Amino acid sequence: MTPYLTSPLGQPMPSKGISSPAYITTNNSRINVSTLEEKVRHITAEFPYMTDLCLLHTCPGGIFPWHWHNEVEFFYMRSGSLNYHFPHSTYTFHQGEGGFINAGILHMTSCNKGQTSTQEEHIFHPSFLGGQDTSILMSRYILPIVENPNLDFVPFDFSCPVREEIICLMKSSFGCYQEKAEGYEFDIREMMTRLWRILFSLTKDLQTDKKKRPQNDRIKIMMEYVASHYQEKLTLGQLAASAFISPRECSRCFQETLGQSPFSYIMDYRLHKACDFLSHTQLSVTETSIACGFNSSSYFSQAFHDAFGCSPREYRNQNLISAKVSP
Repeated sequence: MTPYLTSPLGQPMPSKGISSPAYITTNNSRINVSTLEEKVRHITAEFPYMTDLCLLHTCPGGIFPWHWHNEVEFFYMRSGSLNYHFPHSTYTFHQGEGGFINAGILHMTSCNKGQTSTQEEHIFHPSFLGGQDTSILMSRYILPIVENPNLDFVPFDFSCPVREEIICLMKSSFGCYQEKAEGYEFDIREMMTRLWRILFSLTKDLQTDKKKRPQNDRIKIMMEYVASHYQEKLTLGQLAASAFISPRECSRCFQETLGQSPFSYIMDYRLHKACDFLSHTQLSVTETSIACGFNSSSYFSQAFHDAFGCSPREYRNQNLISAKVSP
């Protein structure tokens, strides 16, 4: 990666008809590459809740890229540890700890190289507990948390006095979801309601705090711009112009919110897109490098190896999904 922020990266997309996957896909979700919104596969209007185990160390580079979702998320660490990255902060959760991630919050997760991480997730739409938008449950108990500017996330670490109760509720809900005995939907909603009441009590003081959440609109706009133009030459000026700010402010915004430079973010994004191409298309390594905005296949291969510990070809051999999957 060149240290000079005015230097362009990559080259324009060739006109030979290589199309980009519309989503970054995982086993249970997909991230829209234009908006960074994650859609969880098993969340439905009929039953807007799901739980699953996330083995973060199996993701490319041990990273699940930047995303957000309309659902709220509770989780706890069954084993290992992982890092939750938010604009302006990073929090590490260890085995036995858990947390709450609010709806609409931009975040990324990672685990340290060489370590394993097993995370139990519980994801549901606020309407799962609150019902209709006009209900007293929604207005009195759900929205004061979901719309609270101070509650991007809440950790349930070892200092939390009700951590064991919280994790017990998650474990019980996970078991109900896996067994799916008659009436399990009622049992899960009851346990998630109890969990929400605990969260409501823990955050009572913050619900009246007037402090505002830092504005992240500009960083989201620039991240969306990268998602739409990563195949092209990108300069700092172009990226800054997309959010109507100066190049210096653009660099400061990325550094303060994501902890990395704009070009470092672009590189990370392109490499994760390359993983998606290698897993879901039949493009050659050279074609993949071009499709992801690299102007040298050798540079692409070196950068890929540095990031993920294997060559693009080795990654494809380990992760290529059936040819039935269309580009």
